[in-house]
Amino acid sequence: MLAPGDSGLAYFLDRLNWSPERLAREINRLCGAGTVSAKAPYHWLKGAYPRRGVPEAVVEVLSQHLDEPVDLGRIWPRAAGEERRASALLRDSHTSAQLVQQVSETNADDATLAQLARELDNIVGYYSHMPSSSLVERVALLRDRVAQLLRGNQKPVQRRELLSLGAKLCTMLAWMSDDLGDSGAAYIQASAAWDLADLADDNEARRWARVAQAKQAYWLGHFAESAQHAVDGASWPAPDGLDVLLRLGAARAWAASGMADEARRALKDWADRSDEGSAPGGGLFSFRHDRQSYLAGHTLLSLDEPAWALRELGRSLEWVERLPATQRFQAVEVLIRIDVLRAQLRLKDVEAMTDVVSPLFELEPHRMVNMVVVSLRQAAAELRRRQVKHRRLRDLARRLDDLGATAAPDRWDSVPALLPRTG
Repeated sequence: MLAPGDSGLAYFLDRLNWSPERLAREINRLCGAGTVSAKAPYHWLKGAYPRRGVPEAVVEVLSQHLDEPVDLGRIWPRAAGEERRASALLRDSHTSAQLVQQVSETNADDATLAQLARELDNIVGYYSHMPSSSLVERVALLRDRVAQLLRGNQKPVQRRELLSLGAKLCTMLAWMSDDLGDSGAAYIQASAAWDLADLADDNEARRWARVAQAKQAYWLGHFAESAQHAVDGASWPAPDGLDVLLRLGAARAWAASGMADEARRALKDWADRSDEGSAPGGGLFSFRHDRQSYLAGHTLLSLDEPAWALRELGRSLEWVERLPATQRFQAVEVLIRIDVLRAQLRLKDVEAMTDVVSPLFELEPHRMVNMVVVSLRQAAAELRRRQVKHRRLRDLARRLDDLGATAAPDRWDSVPALLPRTG
């Protein structure tokens, strides 16, 4: 016969010299991450009975580590007898109590969620002036951490926040994949971002995904699709400052697809509300005047209004030059100069063209993101088309082609091996 002190969960933990947290870790190692929370064994020590399936896991863990068979009745001495005596209704009431305990358990408390959100904010802030290859592994690891947490238990509000974070991290990976020239990976990442945003029912995350999809479609030349993504993104209201970006993104795509009236209406709408997107600080989704004027100028160029485009692009370049280096969106300055070249070409200002593009030939490889490479090719093609007999401009077109061609392989130089796995 067992002595009174030879039973109960506390007795077995004492024999193993385990803390309740250690027991939780061993159960999760056996049954999978998130099976029980670190706090669950404390509730059991106070008399709570685990939910269905967990007692058997406790028996298996203790038996393995003690190297002896452990009976459930020795861990919870009264459990078997009480269960037999309990009425069907009483037994069912225990299930409800266990349900409350289950949904109250979480592996992602408020501090964890706040830390994840801070890390995402930092990456978004760094991305405007740091190369994709230096950040992509960090984003992928953070995404994997969110995925691991989602395999466990959270309260509904916390799970929604994790899904939203996962959506935004996939959006960042979509943006980076596109910048690094992998359109297939970008498409899959953006689709995953949209699905997660939908599961989270988070409009801000939906808008992030649509911004990335609109950008990718535009630089692939799928202008109607780009406009659709931008318009759909704007249809999900959120106080995130992205309305101006989405409106101008739609205008840009409409202009490129030949829908001039829609593009002009969107530009007028932007001119009436341009201050809405202006925000302090930097970062990928801080859509200030420099980026607004660039998109407006690019749209006007697609509408073949080079004088108006040049005016707007000049404003954009002025805004860029006022910003400290850590707040500049580096790719934007390059894109502005390429579009200024195209506007000056149409206005036949050859001398000014040479001046504006000279800094391009000193670019660091990491600034040659996909949209820059595409823009260089477009500018070179336009130079050849419009000035076939002008030797100086033919040489400039060749140099732009060479710049784009030599930059493309360099974009992959420091991309970690995990990128194809996450793709």
